[in-house]
Amino acid sequence: MALTLSRRSGEEIRLFCGNEVTDEEILAAVRGEGLAVRVDGVYAPLSREPVKGVTVRLSVRAPRCIEVLRGELKSRLDVR
Repeated sequence: MALTLSRRSGEEIRLFCGNEVTDEEILAAVRGEGLAVRVDGVYAPLSREPVKGVTVRLSVRAPRCIEVLRGELKSRLDVR
């Protein structure tokens, strides 16, 4: 199952791994399942210059050991 997020220019998605997951488990999951990011649509004319208000829909598929967050939600992880 993929998580679908809408992002505008300058916004980001962040991929995190919890402290309870070992480096070996992360590497094995990424090697086995891989990471997939798919652009589901661009909702403005394409040009060489950034267009204000352009929204891109991204679908992210990652192993369960990797948490996918909108960039602005990173502060949630800092509280844990």
